[in-house]
Order: sequence, then C-alpha cells, then structure tokens
Amino acid sequence: MNRLYFSLFSAVSSLSLLTFANQSSYAAEEFNNLTCVVGLKTEQMCNIAIHKRAMVIKFNSGRTNIVKLHKIGKWGYTNQSKLKGFIFTWVKHRHVFGISYKNIDGDNEQMAVAFNDSQYVQPFKFFLEEVGPMAN
Repeated sequence: MNRLYFSLFSAVSSLSLLTFANQSSYAAEEFNNLTCVVGLKTEQMCNIAIHKRAMVIKFNSGRTNIVKLHKIGKWGYTNQSKLKGFIFTWVKHRHVFGISYKNIDGDNEQMAVAFNDSQYVQPFKFFLEEVGPMAN
C-alpha cells in the first residue's frame, strides 16, 4: 500500500515539475554605473533594471524612479563621439537615450540616460521599441 502511495506521489510531483518548467520567466536586466538626468536636475550616477513592463531607476542618493512602459510617449537615441588625447588619439563614445514619459501625477517629464558601454544599447532599444519607433 505504501508503494502505491509513493509511486502516485512521485508521478504527481514529476507532473507538477514539468508544468512549472514550461512556464517562461522574465528576469530583469540590470545596468550599473550609468549617468541619469531626470527633469531639470543635475546628472547623477544611477543603476537601471529593465523589467517586462517597467524600468526602475535607482540613484546613489537612495531615490528610486519607476517608468512604466505604457507611460512613455517619445524616445530618442544618439551616439556622441569625441576624439581624445594629444599624442595618442582615440575615440570616446557616449550613448545617450532621451525619454519623455508621464509621471505619477500625469505630468510630462524628460529623462536622459548616458553610458559608455555599447553592450547596453540593444537592450535599451528593445525595451523602448515596445512603445513605438524612435522619434525624429
């Protein structure tokens, strides 16, 4: 009798594991040491986590902003390049995203996110393309 219960229990547990294994999960992508400007405030270092429906911006001062995907109106991207150096010259890239969105009160706010690492460009573009094409 115990063997029957054990085999029944193992069959049910393996079925439930298969059910949970088929569900897809979405993990947030995190980007650290970015430069963010929200509103007309000064540039501050920030960390951003991009989730399925929102972007969470955490500043070093402890303040947190959440920008929901459906609240974004327009966005833009530019790649600024500068020549650096005197004897040995190199190009320094700075990728900048401008985002216009509605805050909790329904007022329009602008935000700029800047970073040097080009690997962050595609995830930001994929997130913002859910809103629509880039504004000209």
